[in-house]
Amino acid sequence: MKKKQVILSTVLLALFLGALTPQNAQDVPTGTEKSDRLRREFAVSLLRTINTAEAVEHSTYGSYAPWQTLVTHHAEYFGEFIAVHRRQLPDAHFADSPEIVPGWNLRMNVHADGQGYEVLLRDMTDKKCGYAAVTDENGVIRQGKAIDCDI
Repeated sequence: MKKKQVILSTVLLALFLGALTPQNAQDVPTGTEKSDRLRREFAVSLLRTINTAEAVEHSTYGSYAPWQTLVTHHAEYFGEFIAVHRRQLPDAHFADSPEIVPGWNLRMNVHADGQGYEVLLRDMTDKKCGYAAVTDENGVIRQGKAIDCDI
């Protein structure tokens, strides 16, 4: 009986202490953090689009393709991407590398045999931390910043 009372008291105490926790103690993203998050989401989304176009390119033509060929062969994917991100890129269109859209630098290397590629997409507006996202023919997307910045 005493054991049940101790357990009940402990549960009630935990619930009471939980109710006293300030509700405004949560981390609320600032405007800058929200902007950074949106830019990171943009980069990851663009790399997903590139990976998709490259996968179709490889299955159709037997090799991966450089940026300009991708944009030409798979205009529907990139047009859809621009439509989805219209709020971030008003009146934008894809250009030749390195600055494919305002503020974003693309470095794309296709292997000489066409059987692999690497893409580095850098945020040119992030002067402090140098945010970048990378991918390759495996389709895995990685993100990074300068070593002195939190990820």
